[in-house]
Amino acid sequence: MTDKRSDWVEIDAFLLTLPSLSRPIIDQHFRSNLSIEQKADNSPVTIADKSVETELRQAILDAFPHHAIIGEEQGGLADRQICWVIDPIDGTRAFVIGKPLFGTLVGVACDGRPFAGLIDMPALNETYLTQDKRSYLIMGLTQAALSVSSCRELDQAQIATTSPEAFTTEGLNRFNRLGKTCRSIHYGGDCYNYALLAAGHLDLVMEHQLATHDFMALIPVLKGAGAIVTDWSGQPPDLSSDGSLLAAATPELHKAALDVIS
Repeated sequence: MTDKRSDWVEIDAFLLTLPSLSRPIIDQHFRSNLSIEQKADNSPVTIADKSVETELRQAILDAFPHHAIIGEEQGGLADRQICWVIDPIDGTRAFVIGKPLFGTLVGVACDGRPFAGLIDMPALNETYLTQDKRSYLIMGLTQAALSVSSCRELDQAQIATTSPEAFTTEGLNRFNRLGKTCRSIHYGGDCYNYALLAAGHLDLVMEHQLATHDFMALIPVLKGAGAIVTDWSGQPPDLSSDGSLLAAATPELHKAALDVIS
């Protein structure tokens, strides 16, 4: 990993500028008469997804020409030490029906490991991001440090996942087993669930079959707020992970959850 602190200061500063590039495009298309295409995996894509990714890619390329870029819509290779990972609109299904729980995700990995991240919720005017390995919520001119809840017991935990349909049959059985031990289960939310965990409102998030662009931005934001994040085997997620994710507010809660699903 590069040890030049100035490099990461520059990356942190650059992350702060990205919502000013993506939000105008999203605002133009949100709750408009959009044409929706279906991709090979049957997920929707719109001109907003494509335009946001193009805009962010060009900005990153201009600022960091020697970095790699991977995006949901245009692909890419992690063939450089530092790699940017873009999901222009995480939660496109929500976006196309006018539901505000979608976000723009930008993660930065170094040697394959997530290092910095941005979760921007444009319709809510909320930006969750890392600065010097700590996580913050920015709303307009206000900025506040993020901190997870203190929940340590499964029977007191609020757990969330986006959709049961995102799991395999075996994976859903494991989620249901964990959910039965928790205080309550919440569905929907996409990337916003992870922002809520980082802010201390949720205690657990468990998901399956995520793509790299779905989770690389989330991990630094979670860790910068004090969360524990692994795959279902208890290993730290990276660019080569299998797409399973278990995020918990505290080490005790994470261990208890991992014991249930193992």
